[in-house]
Amino acid sequence: MGHRHSIILRSGLTLGSIVLLALFSMASSIFIAESSKSDAAAINLAGSLRMQSYRIATRLQYPAGNANSANYERVVKEEIHAFERRLAQLWQTGAISLTVDNPHHQTLKAIEAFWQGTLQPVLEIAIATANPAAYLREVDDFVIKIDTFVKLLEETTEAKIRLLRLVQGLALFMTLALVLIAMHQLHTGVVTRLRDLVKLAHRARHGDLSVRAQHTGNDELGVLGQAFNLMAADLSTLYANLEARVEAQTQALRVSNRSLDLLYHTTRRLSESTLSDATTYQALLAEIEKFTALDSVRLCLIDPTKRQATRVFTAGTHAEKAPPFCERPHCEACLGDGATHPLTTDYATFSIPIRDQQQQFGVLIVRNPERDSVAAWLLPLLEAVARHIATTLQANQQVEHRRRLALLEERNAMARDLHDSLAQTLSYLKIQVTRLYASVSNTELTLETRDIITELREGLNDAYRELRELIATFRLKIEHPRLEDSLREVAREFSRRSRLPVELDSVGWNRELNPNEQIHVLQIVREALNNAIKHARARQLRIRLDGANPSQAVIEVIDDGAGLPDHMERDDHFGFSIMRERAKYLNGILDIHSRPGQGVRVRLRFQPTSDIRLPSLSLLGIDHAG
Repeated sequence: MGHRHSIILRSGLTLGSIVLLALFSMASSIFIAESSKSDAAAINLAGSLRMQSYRIATRLQYPAGNANSANYERVVKEEIHAFERRLAQLWQTGAISLTVDNPHHQTLKAIEAFWQGTLQPVLEIAIATANPAAYLREVDDFVIKIDTFVKLLEETTEAKIRLLRLVQGLALFMTLALVLIAMHQLHTGVVTRLRDLVKLAHRARHGDLSVRAQHTGNDELGVLGQAFNLMAADLSTLYANLEARVEAQTQALRVSNRSLDLLYHTTRRLSESTLSDATTYQALLAEIEKFTALDSVRLCLIDPTKRQATRVFTAGTHAEKAPPFCERPHCEACLGDGATHPLTTDYATFSIPIRDQQQQFGVLIVRNPERDSVAAWLLPLLEAVARHIATTLQANQQVEHRRRLALLEERNAMARDLHDSLAQTLSYLKIQVTRLYASVSNTELTLETRDIITELREGLNDAYRELRELIATFRLKIEHPRLEDSLREVAREFSRRSRLPVELDSVGWNRELNPNEQIHVLQIVREALNNAIKHARARQLRIRLDGANPSQAVIEVIDDGAGLPDHMERDDHFGFSIMRERAKYLNGILDIHSRPGQGVRVRLRFQPTSDIRLPSLSLLGIDHAG
């Protein structure tokens, strides 16, 4: 801000000018008044000289007493001394300039010279002769000279008064001009701009931060206008930033609320269900899509050993077309190294592992075109949801494992009870029938009696064998949750016992069986393998698991032995009746195909309970043939 543009400086200069004019006017008035005061004294003295001249004349004409009176001369001389004293005082008033060229000086000198050169000699003669005639003739001219001198003094005083008026008028005019100029500057330079700033302040107070001061000069109000503009701009920026921060915090609260809602609903649904049917998964995925506004969410469960997809779920009731990367056997792209990773180059699709500790159950595949929102807050939220799902699946596995253990313990208890009771009784009866048959072998018996004893012995043998099989079934241990692992153990067991190769073909098998289903399938397979080893004289055995058909599971036991006889007296001889009962329990069908010299094919077809509750992979667009 320059000093020459300062309102305070200009206002101070204006006020100073007014004060100086006032001081000048007052000083001029005082000076002229003082000078006029000496003029008035001079006029009074000059007037008194005129009066004293006539007093002298009067004293000369009318002496006190008589003309010879002794006081006559004294009185006249006193008047003369008074005149001379007043004339001398006139020089001392200060109204008479000491400059010789001054008119007042010249006139007073002339009066003084006339007095001394003319009137004084005449007065001396008049006093001596007591004849005032000569003095009276000269006194009028003298008075005229005094009148001229008084008039000159009056004109000088009037000139000073006119000068005082002129000075006062000029000072008043200049003061009024300065006041008007100051008022104009105050109105245009201060009042108007202050009013504008007040209006702008009111508008800014009511939220209009786009206002800007027009006056941004170099004076104080211009600096104030600049400061106001900077303040308004800063407030506008700050307000915008504050609105952005408020919006960000509001968005964060919305995100937190949505996250809490999603976690609450998913946790409640997971706690209220065991994830045993498709509707639970579909409802869970629908809630995820609802609370996250994602375009698509897909849940893929895997076989942890083969790292291949076993089940895929979507939120809709109808299967959606699988993405191009979701094709078996290319599951490694989704599984990765067990961490969240993008599946597409545009980061629009992510794979989130469903993992608990060291076990991975599957992945969540999420798709959203707004990749920033996915990466910012959805991914951590979905990872938390995936951990909850993994925890629930882990808990389900533990529950299922405990159920298996409880079932096995119960079956072992039943096997012990059967062995300690019914098996002992049947063994005793077999011994007694054998003794009976030996005791009557040398006796003549009818053919009917021999047939009855033979049938009784064979019936007891069959009952005892079936009981032994039942006890063996009850004592069967299931150490693996998957059927293919249990069958692999069975294949190794029979291969070791029979010294024959037993092959297991489980390529493409991805079905899950509950413990009861797994036990029945294992018993059917064991019975078929036992028949092939004991009766078929096979050289090679094969167990085949086929899960290609989405509506049923197929288990086959194939041997290359002699095959079944054309006419079998009883199925019990080969345990086929028990095998068919087990197949019936599974709501399945047991087919036995045999050709002499080409072996036997035992085929079990049934639909697992899990396939009834859960959608198959083919319905969800995933190839089983991988």
